[in-house]
Amino acid sequence: MKRISERGQAMPETALFAILAILMAFGLLSWIPLHRARTAATAAAYACSQFLSQSPDPARAQHNAVRIAWETLNADWSATQGVNYRVQVSPPDGPGSVGQCLVSYQAPILFNGLIGSSAGGWNDAWFMSRSEAWKARWQ
Repeated sequence: MKRISERGQAMPETALFAILAILMAFGLLSWIPLHRARTAATAAAYACSQFLSQSPDPARAQHNAVRIAWETLNADWSATQGVNYRVQVSPPDGPGSVGQCLVSYQAPILFNGLIGSSAGGWNDAWFMSRSEAWKARWQ
Protein backbone atom coordinates (compact mmCIF):
# COMPACT_ATOMS: atom_id res chain seq x y z
CA MET A 1 0.00 0.00 0.00
CA LYS A 2 1.41 3.35 -1.08
CA ARG A 3 1.18 6.22 1.36
CA ILE A 4 0.66 9.82 0.13
CA SER A 5 2.99 12.21 1.88
CA GLU A 6 2.19 15.79 2.72
CA ARG A 7 5.79 16.87 2.44
CA GLY A 8 6.17 20.07 0.49
CA GLN A 9 2.65 21.32 1.30
CA ALA A 10 3.94 24.02 3.65
CA MET A 11 6.07 25.74 1.01
CA PRO A 12 3.20 26.66 -1.40
CA GLU A 13 1.04 27.74 1.54
CA THR A 14 3.80 29.94 2.89
CA ALA A 15 4.42 31.49 -0.55
CA LEU A 16 0.72 32.21 -1.01
CA PHE A 17 0.47 33.74 2.46
CA ALA A 18 3.57 35.88 1.83
CA ILE A 19 2.13 37.23 -1.42
CA LEU A 20 -1.18 38.07 0.25
CA ALA A 21 0.65 39.78 3.13
CA ILE A 22 2.65 41.90 0.68
CA LEU A 23 -0.48 42.90 -1.25
CA MET A 24 -2.23 43.88 1.99
CA ALA A 25 0.79 45.94 3.05
CA PHE A 26 0.82 47.80 -0.28
CA GLY A 27 -2.92 48.39 0.04
CA LEU A 28 -2.58 49.84 3.53
CA LEU A 29 0.38 52.00 2.52
CA SER A 30 -1.58 53.46 -0.40
CA TRP A 31 -4.12 54.96 2.04
CA ILE A 32 -1.52 57.13 3.81
CA PRO A 33 -1.35 59.99 1.25
CA LEU A 34 -5.15 60.16 1.03
CA HIS A 35 -5.52 60.29 4.81
CA ARG A 36 -2.83 62.97 5.15
CA ALA A 37 -4.38 65.04 2.35
CA ARG A 38 -7.84 64.81 3.93
CA THR A 39 -6.48 65.81 7.35
CA ALA A 40 -4.59 68.79 5.94
CA ALA A 41 -7.60 69.92 3.87
CA THR A 42 -9.93 69.67 6.88
CA ALA A 43 -7.51 71.67 9.05
CA ALA A 44 -7.11 74.31 6.32
CA ALA A 45 -10.87 74.64 5.79
CA TYR A 46 -11.46 75.00 9.53
CA ALA A 47 -8.68 77.60 9.92
CA CYS A 48 -10.04 79.45 6.90
CA SER A 49 -13.58 79.55 8.31
CA GLN A 50 -12.33 80.81 11.67
CA PHE A 51 -10.49 83.71 10.03
CA LEU A 52 -13.53 84.37 7.88
CA SER A 53 -15.85 84.69 10.86
CA GLN A 54 -13.52 86.85 12.96
CA SER A 55 -12.70 89.68 10.55
CA PRO A 56 -14.91 92.79 10.45
CA ASP A 57 -13.99 93.62 6.82
CA PRO A 58 -15.33 91.15 4.16
CA ALA A 59 -12.61 91.85 1.58
CA ARG A 60 -9.85 91.50 4.14
CA ALA A 61 -11.56 88.48 5.64
CA GLN A 62 -11.49 86.67 2.31
CA HIS A 63 -7.84 87.53 1.71
CA ASN A 64 -6.81 86.46 5.24
CA ALA A 65 -8.87 83.27 5.05
CA VAL A 66 -7.26 82.20 1.76
CA ARG A 67 -3.80 83.06 3.08
CA ILE A 68 -4.23 81.07 6.30
CA ALA A 69 -5.65 78.11 4.38
CA TRP A 70 -2.57 77.99 2.14
CA GLU A 71 -0.24 78.43 5.12
CA THR A 72 -1.95 75.47 6.79
CA LEU A 73 -1.69 73.35 3.65
CA ASN A 74 1.98 74.19 3.14
CA ALA A 75 2.98 73.64 6.78
CA ASP A 76 5.79 71.24 7.61
CA TRP A 77 3.52 68.94 9.60
CA SER A 78 1.21 68.13 6.68
CA ALA A 79 3.78 66.11 4.66
CA THR A 80 1.53 66.07 1.59
CA GLN A 81 4.00 66.34 -1.25
CA GLY A 82 2.38 65.59 -4.59
CA VAL A 83 -1.16 66.47 -3.46
CA ASN A 84 -3.03 69.10 -5.48
CA TYR A 85 -5.16 71.61 -3.57
CA ARG A 86 -7.71 74.28 -4.48
CA VAL A 87 -9.05 76.85 -2.02
CA GLN A 88 -12.34 78.69 -2.55
CA VAL A 89 -13.79 81.22 -0.15
CA SER A 90 -17.27 82.76 -0.09
CA PRO A 91 -17.17 85.63 2.43
CA PRO A 92 -20.21 86.61 4.50
CA ASP A 93 -22.44 89.32 3.02
CA GLY A 94 -22.90 91.16 6.29
CA PRO A 95 -23.08 90.89 10.07
CA GLY A 96 -24.36 87.50 11.13
CA SER A 97 -24.23 86.12 7.57
CA VAL A 98 -22.75 82.79 6.62
CA GLY A 99 -19.42 82.39 4.84
CA GLN A 100 -17.90 79.22 3.48
CA CYS A 101 -14.41 77.83 2.96
CA LEU A 102 -13.95 74.95 0.54
CA VAL A 103 -10.65 73.10 0.18
CA SER A 104 -10.53 70.55 -2.63
CA TYR A 105 -7.72 68.02 -2.81
CA GLN A 106 -6.49 65.32 -5.14
CA ALA A 107 -4.08 62.81 -3.62
CA PRO A 108 -1.71 60.70 -5.71
CA ILE A 109 -2.36 56.99 -5.92
CA LEU A 110 0.63 55.00 -4.74
CA PHE A 111 1.63 51.90 -6.64
CA ASN A 112 -0.58 52.98 -9.55
CA GLY A 113 1.66 51.08 -11.95
CA LEU A 114 1.17 47.88 -10.00
CA ILE A 115 -2.60 47.99 -9.80
CA GLY A 116 -3.26 49.86 -13.04
CA SER A 117 -6.02 52.09 -11.70
CA SER A 118 -6.85 55.53 -12.98
CA ALA A 119 -5.99 58.82 -11.28
CA GLY A 120 -7.99 59.68 -8.18
CA GLY A 121 -10.73 62.28 -8.30
CA TRP A 122 -11.13 65.52 -6.39
CA ASN A 123 -12.44 65.41 -2.83
CA ASP A 124 -13.72 68.30 -0.72
CA ALA A 125 -13.44 69.48 2.86
CA TRP A 126 -15.52 72.51 3.79
CA PHE A 127 -16.71 74.53 6.74
CA MET A 128 -19.33 77.20 7.04
CA SER A 129 -19.05 79.95 9.61
CA ARG A 130 -21.34 82.72 10.69
CA SER A 131 -19.69 86.10 11.04
CA GLU A 132 -19.78 87.37 14.56
CA ALA A 133 -22.24 90.25 14.51
CA TRP A 134 -20.83 91.90 17.61
CA LYS A 135 -17.39 92.17 15.97
CA ALA A 136 -18.60 93.06 12.49
CA ARG A 137 -19.25 96.73 11.84
CA TRP A 138 -20.38 96.37 8.24
CA GLN A 139 -23.05 98.74 7.04
